[in-house]
Amino acid sequence: MLSHADNELITHTSRGTLMGALFRRYWLPALISDELEADGAPVRFRLLNEDLVAFRDTSGEVGILSEYCPHRGVSLALARNEYDGLRCLYHGWKFDVSGRCVDMPTEPAESGFRNKVRAGSYAVREHGGAIWVYMGAPESEPPFPVYLWTTMPESNRIMAKWIQDANWLQSLEGGIDTVHASFLHNTARGPMAAPGRRLGNNLMFNDTRPKLEIEETTYGFRYAAIRRGPEEDKRYVRITPHIMPASSYPPFARGENRIWNMWVPRDDGTCWAWDVCFNQDTPMSDELKEQLKEYRGYYSFDPKTFVKHAGPQNMWLQDRELMKKESWSGIRGLFVQDNAVQESMGPIVDRTAEHLGTTDAAIIKARKLYIKAAIALAEEGVEPPGVWEQGDYELICSDAYVQPADSSWKAERPLEERFAVGVA
Repeated sequence: MLSHADNELITHTSRGTLMGALFRRYWLPALISDELEADGAPVRFRLLNEDLVAFRDTSGEVGILSEYCPHRGVSLALARNEYDGLRCLYHGWKFDVSGRCVDMPTEPAESGFRNKVRAGSYAVREHGGAIWVYMGAPESEPPFPVYLWTTMPESNRIMAKWIQDANWLQSLEGGIDTVHASFLHNTARGPMAAPGRRLGNNLMFNDTRPKLEIEETTYGFRYAAIRRGPEEDKRYVRITPHIMPASSYPPFARGENRIWNMWVPRDDGTCWAWDVCFNQDTPMSDELKEQLKEYRGYYSFDPKTFVKHAGPQNMWLQDRELMKKESWSGIRGLFVQDNAVQESMGPIVDRTAEHLGTTDAAIIKARKLYIKAAIALAEEGVEPPGVWEQGDYELICSDAYVQPADSSWKAERPLEERFAVGVA
């Protein structure tokens, strides 16, 4: 459990809050590249409690600006996207992708006033089929994150995002809590089998009390859930990395289709849930992509607004007959199941009333990590974990395998030396 004060600290991300300052030290995914068309309509969105607008100019460059025109506060989501910038509908002031005012038709031609006015803007990079934004101090811009999946060709991955009606932390806690898969994602045939998965479903179902071991890293931590193996002298090990500021790879075996998730605060009561399925070795067929989309639940939200069809208003489309015959939860779609339990807690769960057990070790570790890092940044200027390692993130992924019972998972899957800081 957390104190009320710590729960407030760790869940609020507006500018001026401790966690808001922490998130603003990292590059964050903002949009899928396909959302923006050159000279097309601007896209309004919210991130870290800030209202923003994104657009792609004629040359293909992307800008992310404060939504509100610095003249009189009109939404630039209404603006005309004209060649090299957004032109406000109200008085015609025009701003380029950097926020510079390039035209001010209401002022005298000889006036230099436009050179003194800028729209709020943030650093932008486009990579891996996504548009990323850095919302911190320009003079402290960290290395750009190169996650493993961003190095894959488009043929090897699919990507989605949606609005989750829960605070970012309870969404992330669901992601790093891999023990719940034995229950929430269970069916009459065992845990839901991801397309292409070759190892572990029955092993995970047959042992619901894994031993958790955590290893601290420079990017956050990784942990192993250790279960009984297929034989007495074997152990089934699932390794999950928790990567600051808010991402993880669910544990899959090498050679299987893998998944990356990130939960980016939208405001204090909602977050952007990102989901990428990818294969390091081979392109995905159209058939496999469709299977993965169905399995993950990509058809369970509006592809334009990213608002989910299932929610508390319809009990997340839970089917009690399906629950009796086939599904543990009665809810179709893996991420819909996750959303249901996390959103059912309310926008921000009251962590003062919790009773955490041994299999909650990763959640306890994550909370301590965030609180310690946010306070150290605020009081001592100490950079949070991973800020300067983001350029090496492509070396990080999950794993799932069987090892001898007398072997150490840290020896079987040693941590990259550059990420080592000791054992938690």
